[in-house]
Amino acid sequence: MADSAGNALVAAGHKLVRLRDCMATESPDDIVAAACLRSGHVLVSHDADFRGLAMRLAITQKQYLNKFHRIDLRCDEPEAAVRLAMAMPIIELEWRLTATAGRQMVIEVRSSAFVIKR
Repeated sequence: MADSAGNALVAAGHKLVRLRDCMATESPDDIVAAACLRSGHVLVSHDADFRGLAMRLAITQKQYLNKFHRIDLRCDEPEAAVRLAMAMPIIELEWRLTATAGRQMVIEVRSSAFVIKR
């Protein structure tokens, strides 16, 4: 994730833990996903490889679907901060809804749309 996208999250009042501040930036996706699962953090990434990790993480599909929260940035990095800021009301509403429903939050932030995966 570009620093500008992370800064957009902080500007919206959210806590941010950057990968480079807690582990090696070249850490395998499985390790990054497991850390997010364990800590309860929402993974924000331009990396599309985080789908379908349940088998590789040796967790149940139910654990994966209820706990691995993601915001997938599917737009160019230079526009990610603006698109993320525009999506913030949708992201925050979906977070509240998923918390009460006990399910996974997955949102794609695209150049021309915001997609909620349910």
